[in-house]
Amino acid sequence: MKLTVTASGGNCPACGGILYLADTLRTHEEYNVEGSNFTPLGRVMSVAERLMTLCYLNFFADSAPEVLRHTLFVTDGPLALHGPLAPLKRRFVEHLGDLASWCTARGITAPLMVGIEKSGAFVEHAEQICEWIPVGHVMRLTNDYINRISGRSANNHYGVDEFYGRRFIYRTQAGDPLVITVPATAGLSPYDGSSEVEGWSAFPVLRLICEVLDSLQTRMYQHAVIPVALAHSAAALPLGVGRSVLTMMAQQNIPGLKLDMQAVQPPTYFKK
Repeated sequence: MKLTVTASGGNCPACGGILYLADTLRTHEEYNVEGSNFTPLGRVMSVAERLMTLCYLNFFADSAPEVLRHTLFVTDGPLALHGPLAPLKRRFVEHLGDLASWCTARGITAPLMVGIEKSGAFVEHAEQICEWIPVGHVMRLTNDYINRISGRSANNHYGVDEFYGRRFIYRTQAGDPLVITVPATAGLSPYDGSSEVEGWSAFPVLRLICEVLDSLQTRMYQHAVIPVALAHSAAALPLGVGRSVLTMMAQQNIPGLKLDMQAVQPPTYFKK
């Protein structure tokens, strides 16, 4: 059954009930009444970030196609959607494939898009095997290899349902490993198991992306590049200031709370 939900909501074609965006994203399935809800909120944030990237891609394609030649779109984390949101991955693969075909027909380099992981099991593994990868080279992780290092069964089809990019380990010219995910060429899903997607020709922009990443490395954070580091710096609030701002917002908007403009009180030993 196809469900259509706009910015103002929608209606279920079966029961006539009101539908919201959370219904189609299925984030309510992971809602915890009595505990933390970081997981469903993180899912929504993740898909919002990725949809925003697609919006920028579409905007440049419509208004300034030449910009796509000179722009690398960097995602903080792998190009994947997990949990209840995973089915959206198919639409991402279709959309990026259509856009890549559109670019090819006009002689434009397919959209340069990469996901960079800063932590997790694959980042730790990359650190362990880094010395075995020559500088400036890419390691393609086969399905069998991933199953072996992650303890999965040999016949497990890794990443088929979640990833719209293929994971690689790139050892930069500086000698540091980067775990990256890159979309496959139009018509291929990154982990569909076909012989085409297991070859290097399925990722024609991989070399160009790696060359760009070499120029964007930073020592500010491990496993990070300058765009990701700058984004975190611009979005983050210092712990004390952030707590103070959020506390005052709650005090001003929740009836019954006492308003205290100095939401973060000084330590008691300063009052003696």
